[in-house]
Amino acid sequence: MWRMNDSKNINHHLSIYTNFAIKSFDFQLKYGMILFNSWLRAIESANNLQESTGKKIQDTIRTTFDVELYGSLKQKEFSKSLSALVGSFTEFASVGHHDSLYKYLETMIGHYDNLIEPIRDTINRTPSEIIPMKGKFEVHHYKTDSPQKFKTPILVVGSLINRHYILDLLPETSIIRHFQQLGFDVYATDWRIPTIKDENMPLASYAHDYLENAVDKVKEVTGSRNVTLFGYCWGGILALIYSAMHPKDVKNLILHATPVDFGKPPTVLESWIKDLDVKKFVDTFGNVPSSFLNIAFILRNPLEAALKYQFYFSQPRSTKEITQFFAVESWLYDSVPIIGKTFEQIIDDIYKKNLLIQNKMMLGNDLVDLKKITMPVLNIVGTNDDLVSAESSRTIIDVVASTDKQTIEFPTGHVGLCISKTAHKKLWPEVGKWLKEHSS
Repeated sequence: MWRMNDSKNINHHLSIYTNFAIKSFDFQLKYGMILFNSWLRAIESANNLQESTGKKIQDTIRTTFDVELYGSLKQKEFSKSLSALVGSFTEFASVGHHDSLYKYLETMIGHYDNLIEPIRDTINRTPSEIIPMKGKFEVHHYKTDSPQKFKTPILVVGSLINRHYILDLLPETSIIRHFQQLGFDVYATDWRIPTIKDENMPLASYAHDYLENAVDKVKEVTGSRNVTLFGYCWGGILALIYSAMHPKDVKNLILHATPVDFGKPPTVLESWIKDLDVKKFVDTFGNVPSSFLNIAFILRNPLEAALKYQFYFSQPRSTKEITQFFAVESWLYDSVPIIGKTFEQIIDDIYKKNLLIQNKMMLGNDLVDLKKITMPVLNIVGTNDDLVSAESSRTIIDVVASTDKQTIEFPTGHVGLCISKTAHKKLWPEVGKWLKEHSS
């Protein structure tokens, strides 16, 4: 009897390994063909050029390759192949106890990150005082010599995927410093690194316990009756939810590259995530590993990731340009694990079912009704954003009940909104003007 059960286990494990191998081969074949066909189309487009300068050829090849690649990667057949691979890998990881290994590695990385975080948060950053909060997060209060002209403080709500410091990456491209120079008192959430003990924390805890406590703390410190919430990316989702449930505590709401409407044409990552069995993945790994997120970002365009250094350094660069390049690179791959249950609800309720924009999303026992948002709203959209589509961000203005609402669209991408020279020359002065007009 023991041998029979042992034989069944072996056969079961072998079946899972075989399924993973098959799904892996199918995915690699489809992905390889997409890359190959995209490259062929790019070469064909270059051969059809009448002007054949080196830069013209290079730009044509890159543009055509990107368009062909992104179009193919969003196809349903490829998304299903990727989803099948992730599903089979999830089963494979569980049987081979790789899920435990991932959790152990994420824990070790978390310990290491806690050691270097004080250094990372000091070099080239705006000086800040850390306000400890109940739970696994902190609030940064940024120090400045600029005179404070406005009583209403700004609370920046960071994304759950990447670090908050993209808004304070370098002194010359710091949105935080820009707000300070305008005369605002600025605070920001730092969600820190979740541990395996946090994997069952729901989205409601972020909105009610974490963000609500952060707003209360900022009000307590400043003596202000309310705050201006500035939500970046998924932080914008949290800011939206909080503003709908606590409108009296929010004087102004600023959304920056925030995904809200998934009934619109999706980006590559949005296409992939809709076919993913998120519950199965979260049940196996707990928190979503940061490595999983980084691999997904690279798969969007592996040639761009592999050749970006060659392209960037193919022309002379100043010390400032090189410093910014590596600062952005370090931030891009400084992803943190995402708490499993929070990730599951965001993907299922917002990305797949599109409940938030329809005012049908439940947070615990409470309905999130965006029509309760009546404060002034500013929506910042990157028209070239390939992580959060402009179409996904625009719709929010039509849903909130605010009479004072505005969308600013700017021709750049997700990161470019934060750190590009043109954004800091044209976009952020316009945002600052809006803020000054809506603050006391």
